[in-house]
Amino acid sequence: MMNNPGSHVLFAGAIGAALAAQAQTAITDLEGMLGVTLVAQLLGGTAGTSIVALVQTSIDGGATWFDVARFDFANTAGVKYANLSGTVSKAITAYAALAAEGVNDGLVGDQFRAVITSVGTYTNTTLSVRIEAR
Repeated sequence: MMNNPGSHVLFAGAIGAALAAQAQTAITDLEGMLGVTLVAQLLGGTAGTSIVALVQTSIDGGATWFDVARFDFANTAGVKYANLSGTVSKAITAYAALAAEGVNDGLVGDQFRAVITSVGTYTNTTLSVRIEAR
C-alpha cells in the first residue's frame, strides 16, 4: 500500500527574473508508489527566453537526486505531461542526465522535487508543476 497518494504541488509560482537551478522543497513519504503522472503548465510566457522544469526523484532520503522528467518551455503558454511507472521490467540502463523533453522511466523513488531554471526576464508568467502519485 502506498503512503501519501494523490495530487501534490512540486512548484507553483511566478517566473520573473532568471533562475539558476532553483531546487524546490521535496514531496516526501511516497513509499509504495507504483506510478506517477507529472503535469507542467506555463501561463503567460511573455518576454523571456526559456524555462526548464526538471523533476527529480531520490531513493536515499534526498542525498542523491536523479532526473526523471524534463519539461522545456520558451515564451508560449502550454501544458505538458509525462507518465512514469515504477513497475516496468527493464534491462540494466546507464543513468544519464536528461536533455530537452527527456524522461527516465522506471526510476521512481519515495521523494520527488522540481528544479526550476529560467533564462531572460519573464513578465506576467506563472509555472506550475504537479505530481499525481499512485
